[in-house]
Amino acid sequence: MQYSSVLSRWLCLSSFILALGAAPTRAEPVPPAEPAKAEAEPAPPPLPWQFGPTPLELGHGVKVDLPEGYQFLGQPKAGELMAKMGNLYNDNLLGIVVPSAEDKDYFVTVRYDEEGYIKDDEKLDGAEILASLREGEDAYNAERKKAGFPEIHADGWQEAPHYDRAHHHVVWGLIVRDSDGSSINYNTRVLGRKGYVSVNLVTDPEKLAADKPAAATLLAATSFANGARYEDFDATNDKVAEYGLTGLVLGGAGFGLAKLAKVGLLAKFGKVILAALIAGKKLIMVLLVGAGAAIRKFLSRRSTQPEA
Repeated sequence: MQYSSVLSRWLCLSSFILALGAAPTRAEPVPPAEPAKAEAEPAPPPLPWQFGPTPLELGHGVKVDLPEGYQFLGQPKAGELMAKMGNLYNDNLLGIVVPSAEDKDYFVTVRYDEEGYIKDDEKLDGAEILASLREGEDAYNAERKKAGFPEIHADGWQEAPHYDRAHHHVVWGLIVRDSDGSSINYNTRVLGRKGYVSVNLVTDPEKLAADKPAAATLLAATSFANGARYEDFDATNDKVAEYGLTGLVLGGAGFGLAKLAKVGLLAKFGKVILAALIAGKKLIMVLLVGAGAAIRKFLSRRSTQPEA
């Protein structure tokens, strides 16, 4: 009985020691538990790109025969992306076109403004328009300063304004400068019966020469359907715009307030220029000055067409 009792006590003690895991003679600090790692955010859903070649009908009678090698993103996703890039005024945005090639860092915005029929019975004078823009710089920059934006200045034309009467296309490229450097505001317009389509290239200035052919391709691919074409204008019933080709360029350039006031166009463009271009519509200035990083970030969500 005594042997059995000793053996039982020894077995109990051995089990206790094993349960302690041969604990050390002094207490060791217990390291704090590692915080649980946050789960990775799910990848955003793929954007609904449309791939060329395909015909697009964008409303207002606007058509784009999207060529092969390009992809189009329509509303509302196009507006959401532009808002993230700082362009908060997307009421007239129809969509965005980007190249499918991964080595291209540009995009093209497609917009529609129903301002009425724009008469094309005047000649565009690049020197006069540039002088008008420069004359309005002080007033324009005063408003930009109030809004917290740096001053900008018109350095000259990369491509002087010109009008293709056969196709009703207006094209110009304005070189602008601010404290960060120079950029190019490259614009094209397609005139229609009730308004016009803007097909604007956004790219780095040093890449403009290489990217301009893409802008020309998309301009040629953009048109109005029968009934909405420029030549379908009905002088009896249709609205006529309060400005012509010169006003179209001045308004599209975004500044030149003093001259606009003199020619009676400030009342027409004041809301657009002051409320949009100055107060927050950064497409013309902010995206083009140092546009490379912004464009590459934008194009990081570009999708490639799945293989058949």
